[in-house]
Amino acid sequence: MVTDSLRRGLGLLSRNPYLWLPGLVAGCLGALDILLQFSYGTFLATRLWILEALLIPFLLAGAYSQIKTGDQGYRAFLFGGMKYYFRILLPALLIAFVVLATVILVSIPLLVVGAAGTVLPFIVIGCTIPIIFFTFFADTAAVFEDSGIFECIRRSVEIVLNRPGSMIGFFLVCLGIIILVGLPLAVIWTGLLYAQLLPLSTMDPSQIQSFSIEMLNEMLGSTGIQITAIVYCIAITVLGNILYAFKAAFYQKTIGEVSLTTPPVLQGEYDEKGRWYKY
Repeated sequence: MVTDSLRRGLGLLSRNPYLWLPGLVAGCLGALDILLQFSYGTFLATRLWILEALLIPFLLAGAYSQIKTGDQGYRAFLFGGMKYYFRILLPALLIAFVVLATVILVSIPLLVVGAAGTVLPFIVIGCTIPIIFFTFFADTAAVFEDSGIFECIRRSVEIVLNRPGSMIGFFLVCLGIIILVGLPLAVIWTGLLYAQLLPLSTMDPSQIQSFSIEMLNEMLGSTGIQITAIVYCIAITVLGNILYAFKAAFYQKTIGEVSLTTPPVLQGEYDEKGRWYKY
């Protein structure tokens, strides 16, 4: 089922150019963020994250809507984006709030004993991964099943719990795609900027610990930052589009199989002797 979904996702991307918009826009905004933080500092660049966080759900809503209905064209894309925008954005904000609240609550006891700073990265990872794992399909549930804010989250958890083997296989394939696409691009990026990155190999642990984004900007220079932005844009465009299309196809196939395997609910009642009478 997982490989069939991947092939279908790739087929969707090959037939509909509008489905490339979410990854392409995310990649371009990310590249612009890299260029802005080099030229104007991180303060202005981080403000671009807000625009990206508000725009990407609209593009995903439009793309998911076209995958759901089979329609193509910019009108269908815009209509789907407007129809499902808040159904994707609001659950995402709720999930982010739950992650943040969980991290804070878990950190409070450790903060009292003065150990929060040491283990904070592990707390963030330990709280984020399980929540994301179970709520990962909330956006697809919102579009493909027309679910509300809380219903799409509940539906995502239900799907994951009912098919743990398929879900693990799905995430392993996603990890393989990230490695397959990201590793060659990382090698190309390192090869192009070998001279600029060479001083990193001579740094001792204390220097690496104090390494900052400003030092990296100075090390790469203007040309290196431009190359980094281009490679990043390509990586996010390719990975983002493949992963979300794969996710949509996988979810459609999953809910289709669930509906086929779910037994029909029989209508009837038991009499006083325990015998079943069907209506």
